[in-house]
Amino acid sequence: MTQDVDAILIGAGHNSLACACHLASRGWRVALYEQNAEPGGAVKSGEYTLPGFRHDWAAMNLSLFAGSAFHGDNAAELASHGLAFAPAGNPFASLFPDGRWLGISNNVTLTTARIRGFSETDAATWTRLTEAFPDEAEAIIGVLGSPMNLRAISSLGWKIWRRRGGGGTLDLVRFLMMSPRAWLDQTFESNHVKATLAAWGMHLDFAPDVAGGAVFPYLEAMAGQAFGMVLGQGGADTMTKAMVKMIEARGGKVHCSAQVTGIEQSAGRATGVTLADGTVVRAEKAVIANVPPSALLKLTGGTGNTRHDAAMKGFQHAPGTMMIHLAMDGLPDWIAPELVPGAC
Repeated sequence: MTQDVDAILIGAGHNSLACACHLASRGWRVALYEQNAEPGGAVKSGEYTLPGFRHDWAAMNLSLFAGSAFHGDNAAELASHGLAFAPAGNPFASLFPDGRWLGISNNVTLTTARIRGFSETDAATWTRLTEAFPDEAEAIIGVLGSPMNLRAISSLGWKIWRRRGGGGTLDLVRFLMMSPRAWLDQTFESNHVKATLAAWGMHLDFAPDVAGGAVFPYLEAMAGQAFGMVLGQGGADTMTKAMVKMIEARGGKVHCSAQVTGIEQSAGRATGVTLADGTVVRAEKAVIANVPPSALLKLTGGTGNTRHDAAMKGFQHAPGTMMIHLAMDGLPDWIAPELVPGAC
């Protein structure tokens, strides 16, 4: 039984790692416990196909991380621990069975021209979306980054209402609740354009008809055009490795292959955790569990609040997303001339 840390974090995905970095930089003694053999959650890289071919296991796009307040505050320290990015000016594209393709570039004129090849109306819509993006992004990022408490949400809502008015605020709320399909069908006429953008809802596990998913095709398309896409140099796990080193440099510990089986509680307060091997670890200040609702219910044994526990038990995840990794000995034999290296 130990009592030598201020905070215990359950899980060592990127959210837990960022949280631990934040606390460690403020002098907290932190310890993370991860049941898998390596940290990172979905952000890890390795030779998953053939030796010598390195792939990002799931997450690949680090744009939101690179542009986050967390990275802004810790960029120099993370870079000193090996974090490095590889910006891409042509972030994504879709290929279609009819031999056509559509790609988003950080060149606005080029992207708009490509869309015009599918629909003049959609090109005009794209121009309007591009012009409105700075103002829209400020409000959307504000919502996504707001603490989930009544005071913060009320304050943000009031600011948005004052700036956008009642109609504009309701439009934003409606957009944030829309599914990718509903927004794309309402906004564009070309199925090629819709399909290209819809893929970026599925990257975040928002299938076409899942409510709340419209914002991600919009953000990825507009942000990709405005800033390009940020990849991890050498793999997305450059982010994971740098945060682990930052934690360790400040005295923290990341324990892998260490499954937490229960959260210790006393007088309604979390006081520590029990590991699968029976070890009990105590926390002076906080136990932070970055786990799904069903797992949290199991770890706590329930809260005693029937309504809350029923909601936790009934929580449903979005449909899963399948990614196929290919090990190739050369570039594809592209049909489109502009995709052939050196042809244009």
